[in-house]
Amino acid sequence: MSEARPLPPIALDPEGVVFDMDGVLCDSEPLWAAARFAVAEAVGSSITEEDFHPFYGSNTAQWSAGMAKLFGHPDAAEIARLTIEHLLNAYKGGAIRPINSGVAALRRAAARGPVAVASGSPRVVIGTVLELLGLNSVVREYVSCDEVTAGKPLPDVYLEACRRLNITPSRSLAIEDSLAGARAGKAAGMTVVLVPLDGAPSSAGAEEFADVILKSLDQLPLAPRR
Repeated sequence: MSEARPLPPIALDPEGVVFDMDGVLCDSEPLWAAARFAVAEAVGSSITEEDFHPFYGSNTAQWSAGMAKLFGHPDAAEIARLTIEHLLNAYKGGAIRPINSGVAALRRAAARGPVAVASGSPRVVIGTVLELLGLNSVVREYVSCDEVTAGKPLPDVYLEACRRLNITPSRSLAIEDSLAGARAGKAAGMTVVLVPLDGAPSSAGAEEFADVILKSLDQLPLAPRR
């Protein structure tokens, strides 16, 4: 990873902050992968992680259609249902892996101004994760890519989160770990703070679209509210 870039003033005192969830607040990719493998086995097919790379950041309709095509399965909605069910069961069974620096940064941001979560995960998954992380009373709004026209890397989910918070994208931060997410935040006109996960395929190439690159969100000392 490149050396951390100096923090611009807006990173210290933004109007609002919108966090990605997967890879920022929790390390969920192993659980998503396990869900995909389980569903592939259940329908008598198989999938590799490389097969899923084109769908990082996409919404449920997009990734389930892609999986159904790979499996030769006629019902994308059933593939989505099975995958989400497996994932939720894992979370509720205690498999959630918090990223403590991300959770702490969200709490710091919420103590000083508006915060939201903008994620490619389905809304029911976002709500479950926020509850398990103890953040459901902290996050004012959360938006799934399923609620907008298209998922990341298009900016729709970030623009909708900013609209719901009544904040100006150009004066606000998008906290991301992935290429698709960084591109989405940049396309929305936000300042992109990138915290890539070491070795994660979804992070490859993301630095090109980041305004700030950090090794940990512990390095983001948001100024107290004035």
